[in-house]
Amino acid sequence: MKYTLDTIQSEHRSLEAILYSLRNLVEHIRGGGFPDFAGLRAMLYYLDAFSARLHHPKEDEYLFQPLRAHTGEAAAIIDDLELDHLRVAAAMRSLEQTLVRYEAGGEREFADFATAAEGFCDFYARHMRKEERLAMPMAEELFSEEEWARLDAGCAASGEPQGALDECEQFRRLYRRIVGAGSMPPGGDRPALRP
Repeated sequence: MKYTLDTIQSEHRSLEAILYSLRNLVEHIRGGGFPDFAGLRAMLYYLDAFSARLHHPKEDEYLFQPLRAHTGEAAAIIDDLELDHLRVAAAMRSLEQTLVRYEAGGEREFADFATAAEGFCDFYARHMRKEERLAMPMAEELFSEEEWARLDAGCAASGEPQGALDECEQFRRLYRRIVGAGSMPPGGDRPALRP
């Protein structure tokens, strides 16, 4: 597989692991477990900041824009995926506000938070599957080896400046802390984090 697509899929697996951990923590609380607000805040921060700062910009620059430039047939698919990115950001703001209400209001606010968290997890997982099922195969089919070489080089270089390397390492540490504290997806494989 091409470096760019491998990187995007690896990041999807990392995001899915956090979504899985979020679902597990919601279920733990629903079952009477103590609410770990610090853990919830860490999960939401990771999902929000990693997506906005590292993951979505990579998809935009190294998958969506090249696809849009390559063929008009991709326009509707890319429009939908880009709209999803805006919806993810809006849903995250709403979920963060719901968490604040839950933390301040106590148990009576849990049902709203749980519904919002599960809805967010479902939506984000569906979005990533759409990217893998629609945009990635189209790119594999349409892009030449020369295009892949240019995109892969750009994608690889996007994490090289010192500021980017520092931010990537911060996300790696946070990722390890979150998934290390909770159970992993079925199969027990720890997704590789490649910001």
